[in-house]
Amino acid sequence: MAAPAGAPSIRVVAGEVETRAATTRLVIPTGAQPSWPPFLRAGETLADRVRQFPPHAHERQEVLTYVSEGFAVYQLENRPAEHLRGGSARLLTAGSHCSHRISPSRGGPIRWFSLVLAAPGAGAGGPKLQASELPPTPLYEENALVRHLVGPAAPMVSGAGLECREITFVEPSTSFARVGHDRRALVYVLAGTGTVGSQPIEGGEAALVEGTAGVAVSGTEGLRLIFATAPR
Repeated sequence: MAAPAGAPSIRVVAGEVETRAATTRLVIPTGAQPSWPPFLRAGETLADRVRQFPPHAHERQEVLTYVSEGFAVYQLENRPAEHLRGGSARLLTAGSHCSHRISPSRGGPIRWFSLVLAAPGAGAGGPKLQASELPPTPLYEENALVRHLVGPAAPMVSGAGLECREITFVEPSTSFARVGHDRRALVYVLAGTGTVGSQPIEGGEAALVEGTAGVAVSGTEGLRLIFATAPR
């Protein structure tokens, strides 16, 4: 349920684990949070050579894939395979039906975060794929290491209005992150513990934020999270 106009809302959602193929921890959709437009799916997946995530299709959607650990191979349709490592990201805009997959390489396991948004204005053209790799020089903001993944300050731009960054706390501190009254924010914790607003949060959980100009995020050293916003 959406928050009433002008009423800030912060809700923490625990991940639900799926083990049909690779192990996936979903925060959207779950029994407690079946939907939260425009976010259609959000969660983390752990895969290895034995338990792999199968190829799957998207249509009129944008899909962010961010490798947080390990080495992977990314395959879009019949295009040449791309080799990814921890810190690599891909943004797929699927105007028409297309399939992709991510699988381990070099024999070890991989861990990645994925975010799927509705993109009704994507059109019927072929898939568009954008790439981002780990920058050589880190960016520090308010005692945190910030990596802009999608948005005006990032190498990848979303047609659906998605803005996304990874934030890693290098010491205990508090950071204020902009949301916007006309946007929703999804804050997913990859590792560590902290608070979003006054709500405690830990690895594998997400905070769903709306109805506010911004939100305070506090954490201990090592808190690592994905902060994504998109128009309602």
